Amino acid sequence: MAELIAKRYADALFEVSQELNKIEPIQNELQFISSCLNDYPEVDLLLKSPLIQLQEKKDILTQVFNQQISKEVMNFLFVLLDKRRQGYIKAIIEEFKVMANAVRNEVEAVAYTAELMTQTDILQLQTKLSATSGKNIKLTNVVNKDIVGGVLIKLGDKVIDGTVKSRLDQMKNQLTQILV
Repeated sequence: MAELIAKRYADALFEVSQELNKIEPIQNELQFISSCLNDYPEVDLLLKSPLIQLQEKKDILTQVFNQQISKEVMNFLFVLLDKRRQGYIKAIIEEFKVMANAVRNEVEAVAYTAELMTQTDILQLQTKLSATSGKNIKLTNVVNKDIVGGVLIKLGDKVIDGTVKSRLDQMKNQLTQILV
């Protein structure tokens, strides 16, 4: 249900941003809002609180974001407050980001490794993934100590498991099938 709500509101905002030819600026403003909500969780709590009146919430948003975001984004935030959808702001921003990336033929990917990859390795892997997927890949590297070796890639909704553990599991399965 939450995903559907986030998608609908993100779709509406995305449609407006396309009409205004402001996809990039609006996405940047949304990312700014998201980082503010992450950096200052008390603002997020204030917006979600049922004890604070609607007009007070609008005043808080105006004071916090007035000079940093456009009238369109501010009005969108007011609509979310009016419809009591402020709890979905972060999910809506994420959905908007996915839609904007799709228009630019971009996909975000994460490479999980045991150790931090060098910038050269990241660029090489990014180039290979871009060539095989036909999309512009934005690759980030995250260190996961549970990975013994190799790389686990999350590319959109796909997972490419090139870890040592998965290869050993495959060999184990093959050997058990031979012995049985």
